[in-house]
Amino acid sequence: MLCPCDTPEGEACGLVKNLSLMTHVTTDEEEAPLIALCTTLGVEDLSLLSGEELHSPRTYIVFFNGTILGVHRRPNRFAAVLRRLRRAGKIGEFVSVHVNPKHRNIQIASDGGRVCRPLVIADRGVSRVKEHHMKELRDGFRTFDDFLREGLVEYLDVNEENNSLIALYEGDAVPQTTHIEIEPFTILGVCAGLIPYPHHNQSPRNTYQCAMGKQAMGNIAYNQVRLLLGLMVESELRHNGIC
Repeated sequence: MLCPCDTPEGEACGLVKNLSLMTHVTTDEEEAPLIALCTTLGVEDLSLLSGEELHSPRTYIVFFNGTILGVHRRPNRFAAVLRRLRRAGKIGEFVSVHVNPKHRNIQIASDGGRVCRPLVIADRGVSRVKEHHMKELRDGFRTFDDFLREGLVEYLDVNEENNSLIALYEGDAVPQTTHIEIEPFTILGVCAGLIPYPHHNQSPRNTYQCAMGKQAMGNIAYNQVRLLLGLMVESELRHNGIC
C-alpha cells in the first residue's frame, strides 16, 4: 500500500509516506443497506443469545465499521457470500470482509480512509484474466471498470489481504493462491518507479533518488525549430537523391 523507498531523510524519515502505484483511498458508503444484507445473511442479535452460545467456538462476533453488529455461526461461508456479492457488483467494490479466527470475529468495513489496491482474482491458482481479456483491453473494447464489474479484478485493503495468498506471477501460483499481482513493480511509488533497475541498488540509494528526483526540472527541447528545419532539409536532400 505504501512505497517502501519514498520517504524523506532526517527527522521526518518514516513519518512522511507515499502511496504505491494503483492504490485507492476509499470514501464512505451508505451503511443501512449493508447492515440489512448482513442480517439477511444470518447475523444474529447478541441480546437473543445465551452466554453458552456466545462463547461457543463456532460463534464469531461480526464488527461493522468498528461497532458490534451481531454474531454468526458460519463465518467462512458468510465471508464467501459477501465476497461473491462484491465481485458480482451487488455491493460496493471497496467493501472489505476479514475473518480473524484467532480472535473469532469478522471485520466488515465500508468506511472512508482505507487504502486498497487491485489484484487479479485466482481460482485455485488459475488467473481469471485470460489472453482474450487482455486483447480486448488493448483494442479498446474493454476498460479497467469492466474487469471490476465482471469479477476478474477486485480491490483488497490491508485487513482482507490477511485472508489472501497472493502470488507475484501466475507461474508462481499454487492451488491455495487466491490472488495474483497485476504487476509486481506497483509496490513502488511514482518516484521510485522511475529509478532504472532499483533492485540492483542498496535500499538507501533508492530513498536518496526519490528525494532528488522531486528536485528535477523538466523542459521541452529548446532547439525544436532548428531540429524541424534540419529534418526538412534532410528530407529534401533525400528526395533529390543527394543523401
